[in-house]
Amino acid sequence: MKRKVGDYSKFVNHPRYGRGPRFTDVRPREKPLGYRLTTYISDGTIGGTAVEADLDRQIPSPVPVLYYFDLTRVCVECHRPFIFFAEEQKYWYESLGFVLDADCIRCVECRRLQQGLDRRRQRYEELFRREERSAEENLEMAECCLDLVEGGVFHGRHTERVRMLLNKFPQNQGDAVARRIRDLRDRLPLIEAGRSGHDVQET
Repeated sequence: MKRKVGDYSKFVNHPRYGRGPRFTDVRPREKPLGYRLTTYISDGTIGGTAVEADLDRQIPSPVPVLYYFDLTRVCVECHRPFIFFAEEQKYWYESLGFVLDADCIRCVECRRLQQGLDRRRQRYEELFRREERSAEENLEMAECCLDLVEGGVFHGRHTERVRMLLNKFPQNQGDAVARRIRDLRDRLPLIEAGRSGHDVQET
């Protein structure tokens, strides 16, 4: 019997799993006493997408989960619908060691953006703590800072720190460095005009 598939054309495309549900031939067996058929975060379950769990690889839980199902979600960042795929859940809960009530709240695109911002902040803080920095490190720090302001991680007033770092550079620079400085200077007024900033922890 052919499964009826809904309209998933507006869902965020996952580079590995696609945009719509991944149907399987797995038929969930009768649920034994003391087990759950699906995860604790099973709202939005798509039928026919079951992937069997490996109980030995799950974090010990009072109520082990037997199957993962594709779940519909709405991203907290971009507000677009996406699917938290059963195969992703299996990887989260059995390979990465996430607890079974850990939910996916961002689409894959916003997750990657967030991970990139986390790396930028880590690098910024590493450079910030150094007593002495090279010219290249000052420029990298300015780039990290501006990216973090644009990403809403730093308050808008951090643009002043970017200006301070750029003012350390003399007028005559090599072409590559001059282009990077020019790009930062061009971005500054656009950011300052377009955002009010976010109240976050100061660095």
